[in-house]
Order: sequence, then structure tokens, then C-alpha cells
Amino acid sequence: MTLQTRATGPGHCSEVTVTSELYAQALDAIYQGFADPDGITDALGSIRTLIGAEGATLEVIDTTTSRPLVFHSSGVASAEGDDYLAHFAPRNPRLAVAARQRRGELCWDYQVMDERAMSRDPFYAEFLPRAGLRYFLSAVIEHTPRHFVALTLQRAARQGHVGSAEIAQLRRLTPHLQRAYDWRQRFGGASGEFDTRALDLLTDGVALLGARGQVVYLNPSLQAMATVGGLFRIDQRGIHFRSGDVSRQFVRALGAVAGTGNLAGEETAIDFLAPRTDGLPPCTISLRALPQIRLRSDLPDAAAIMLVRDPMSDRAAARLLQELHGLTRAEAQLACALSGGMTAVEYAAHRGVKVTTVYTHLKRTREKTGWRGVAELTRRVQEISIGLRMN
Repeated sequence: MTLQTRATGPGHCSEVTVTSELYAQALDAIYQGFADPDGITDALGSIRTLIGAEGATLEVIDTTTSRPLVFHSSGVASAEGDDYLAHFAPRNPRLAVAARQRRGELCWDYQVMDERAMSRDPFYAEFLPRAGLRYFLSAVIEHTPRHFVALTLQRAARQGHVGSAEIAQLRRLTPHLQRAYDWRQRFGGASGEFDTRALDLLTDGVALLGARGQVVYLNPSLQAMATVGGLFRIDQRGIHFRSGDVSRQFVRALGAVAGTGNLAGEETAIDFLAPRTDGLPPCTISLRALPQIRLRSDLPDAAAIMLVRDPMSDRAAARLLQELHGLTRAEAQLACALSGGMTAVEYAAHRGVKVTTVYTHLKRTREKTGWRGVAELTRRVQEISIGLRMN
């Protein structure tokens, strides 16, 4: 399945939309799944769907013993996984090749052995047929002197060897997998403590809050928003929105997700908009309940995490739109602004360009994406936006 950046007819337009949606879903699943202690299986499943594979595994391999230290799988029966870990992992010829690769490099069957050699190899001739598998495509996510991390997509014999399209898709995904895995390690680490250094890397504003709203941690992005945005101010007692309506929504949402007052336990996630007085689109405020986690020893416990997204500075979403649909920078910025609630006339005034120029960009955006109007554009952009994206 290939990604076309320009539609040449109704059929091509449909292919663009479907492939783009699958790619966006895979990215969402990667970032969300790697942030969740139990979410990697879902991420692997989404990658399988995008690239076309019977199974997918993520392994952390000890470089000395060639045995997996950590093993996640999707589409692989548990019995086969147990058999692999017990008997065949050290005999997997793919691992020997991956162990020599650098971080970010890809590997597939042609680089390991030919069909004749496969028929004589125990891993290919004995283990893989029992699992209904034959070929593979892999990427090295991390490589240190002690271990390496490999994502492997498993293909059935009927699917044949991977082609250039599958290789290109995994090559595009690999930087995202690396960031998400690094993020996961920074959040958890060996001690299992929640490491706020990961939050320092995010372009979204982030705050960790106590049950009564007291600030436990602020990332640099949120501090900058408080300084220049005018939406809220921050002091030792908490975050104070300048709008009374927004302030009341914030208090209610915090009570619901943090388990305080009459709203205790009502919700685990609440989103609302914070309008601005300068005509720019509103910011999105998201509050999420935090699971039972351990913070660094120098931080008190937090009950909720607050995310603040400014659509006018959503560089990650704009880059993703350019990557998925071949939009120009101006077209991607317009799509983000419209999805955030700004009208074409308001956007033209904000950018200092003619309204006709904005409508030209909008027309080209529709042609490239197949989206039929602003309502669909808004929905699609919000679907592909990833709330916690590293810069």
C-alpha cells in the first residue's frame, strides 16, 4: 500500500484518505501505547494493519546471550511466543544481523539468507511454519552495548517478501517509534518512577496537579504560555484562569478527575476550550486522572495531569499534515487554524493576507486530502493530532 501525496482521480483520492488514516492511527497508537504500561500490544496491532503483517513483536535483546529481556507481541499465539522464548530465540538468525545494525536501521529476509538457506535453518524450517509465518521486516529502535530493541513485523508465506512500499512505511515510522520508546524509558526508567524530564520535551503545556489544584510540576511550554498568552496565571496555590466561565469549568473538571468533592470519581478525562479575546482560536484544556504512580522522591504526589494545546503553535500537527498529504507549510497551518475554530476571514486578517489567498489554500488542501469541507477537515485534523508529541 503506497501513500500518494496528490490525487489524480476519485480512486486515488480514496486510497490517499484510507492510507493516511491508517498511518495517522498507527502514529496515535504508537505514542499513546508506549505511554501506557499495557499499551504496546495495541500499538503493534496498528502497525500490523498499516504495513500488512500477520504478527508483530517488540523485543529487548541481551547482546551477550541473544535472549529477549522483554517481549511484546501482537498476532502471535501465546504458545508460539512461549516456544520462541524457551527454545528458538537464541537460534533466530535475524537477531545476529540486527545485533550488528545501528539505531534506526532496517532489516529484511534478503539481508539474512536466501530461500535455500531458509529451508535448512531450524528457525525458518521448524519454528516459523508452526506459527504460520515465514518472512519479516524489522527496525532497530535502540542499540546500546548491553542490549538492543527491535520491532519485527512477521509475514506469512502467502504474503511473500516485503516490497519497497512496506520498507518505506516502516522507515517513516521508525523515528516515531524511537521517540516513543525513549519517552517510555524516560517516564518509567529502571526505578519505575515517573520522570518529569520527558514532559520538558513536549511542545504542549503540561502541569501535574495535586487533588486540590496545587502545582506539583510545570513544563517549560506551559510556563511560556502563562507568560505570553494571557489565558491564565500561575502561583503557588495553583492555576487561575482569567475567564470566570473557564475557571469554573477547570474547577469542575479537576474535581471530577482527581476525585474530590461531590464529583469524586465521575470522570477520568475531561476536555474543554478556553476562548481568547484576541480573535485567535481557543486553546484546548485537557485534564486526565493520573494512575497510581511514583513521582521522583523530591516531588509530592500528583492526582491529575493538565495538557494545554495552542492550535496556532501546533507545529507537530502541521508537520504531520505535510507528511501525510503533501500539503505546503501554508496549507498545513491553515488547516490547523480552521480546525481550532478560526474562520477563513479571521485567519486572513491574522496572517495579513488576502481572503482569496486563504480560499486558494483551502481549495488545494481539499484537492490533496479528499476532505469535502471545513467540518471534515476539522474532524480529520483533530483525529491525527497527537496530544503528547515531542518536538
